[in-house]
Amino acid sequence: MSFTSKQITDLNNSMVAAQNVSLGTVVSSLEDDVVALQALTLVTSGSISPSSAEEIITTGLTSVTSVVASLSGSPTINHAWVSAVSGSTAGDIHVYCWAPTGTGDVTPVASSGNFVDVNWIATGE
Repeated sequence: MSFTSKQITDLNNSMVAAQNVSLGTVVSSLEDDVVALQALTLVTSGSISPSSAEEIITTGLTSVTSVVASLSGSPTINHAWVSAVSGSTAGDIHVYCWAPTGTGDVTPVASSGNFVDVNWIATGE
């Protein structure tokens, strides 16, 4: 099948128009992507081997919106639970280690030793 001169001209004109529209669309799309990336929530995580009932961790984030911590190993009578909160300094989190008060009393008290490793995940900016 052969094209006429008019069909070739029309095709060339439509290709040029498509290229111009595509370039404008790409630039606009990139601007939208930059705005979306600026609002992106970042995630960071790590693992610690606590040496005290409270550990302060610098996450590398400028602000922390949420944090989760869990025991990495099996709980012991001296370290049965862990909790975490965002710190007063931007980007810091506080990880707390807990033990039961005693046999038959599971009221949490600050852990006094024999610490289990702790994994943490923080989100923020």
